Amino acid sequence: MNLKAWSAGDQDWVTRYRRAVAGRHVPATVLEERERELLDAAHEAGLPAAELFGDADELAAEDAAELATVEEAVRTSEGGGLRPALQEVGGSLVAIALIAVLQMSIRSGWRVDVGVVEALVAVSVVVVFVGWVVGRAFFSAGQPGATVGVLVAVGSVAVAGIAAAAGLGPGLVAARDVPVPLLGLGLLTPGVLALVVAGRMPQQTLRESWDDAEWLRRFRGGLRTRLVPAATARGHVAEVEQALGTGVGSAVVEFGHPLVLARQVAAADRTARARRWWASTIVGTGTPLAVIALVLALDSRGGSVLTIVFLVSLLLSAVLTLVAGWGDRPWAEKR
Repeated sequence: MNLKAWSAGDQDWVTRYRRAVAGRHVPATVLEERERELLDAAHEAGLPAAELFGDADELAAEDAAELATVEEAVRTSEGGGLRPALQEVGGSLVAIALIAVLQMSIRSGWRVDVGVVEALVAVSVVVVFVGWVVGRAFFSAGQPGATVGVLVAVGSVAVAGIAAAAGLGPGLVAARDVPVPLLGLGLLTPGVLALVVAGRMPQQTLRESWDDAEWLRRFRGGLRTRLVPAATARGHVAEVEQALGTGVGSAVVEFGHPLVLARQVAAADRTARARRWWASTIVGTGTPLAVIALVLALDSRGGSVLTIVFLVSLLLSAVLTLVAGWGDRPWAEKR
């Protein structure tokens, strides 16, 4: 809906409402219908939106809780298609490139010598970041086998690159007196291209064509990647197989998308919820701390101001993740 449909006094309220509800898995058509209801109510009452509906953030939270769908959550997840994964890859590459360029500018000025060892280490780090995104995309898609394969391959490449760098030793230079702006342009290009391609891709849709064997395999994978206990997952799969054995129809017709059903089942499983909480909290807290330890171990020159700011931001991220995770722990009593 066009923002100009709202009165000038209400446009700020609507903007905050849209910003608050974004990313909460409310389908676009449903959100547009809801906003039209709010607009009609505001016109009929002749009152400002803030006075009629209250705080925009609070209303957005209430609407998201009521209107969000599991289908939308799966569709917009990394496992739902290429676009979200490509966006994250592009964002990661741009962020890494910006940090690298700022570091080089502070330490070396407008020109820099590109060392072979540093280049190998940098490529290894980029491979890890990109591989992590790809692995998570397969994981979200309910394909644990592909996830393990990607992570093993990425880990092997990264270890080989770092080992090669350690074997070469310092002092080897791949290029001398390279202009930092030119090098920065080269480093930023892959990430920017990934973001542009992702932005031009059509909105992904959930797959509708499944044969029963593939559907069951993806459903089983979806349960396991949502950390449903193995015995419980086998029981749910057996129930579906038993239902299909009665000849009621295909799996996709009777039960819908396999990942949607897997998420619904996992959301109702207390053990799975606790496992996901522990996994997300440990990873979200431990990963920034591990990066901090690695940077401190490798930075023999004491660290620039940018490095210190970067490390402080990582530490803050770890603390915020821990605090937010503790508030969202599955065994806490909800008031």
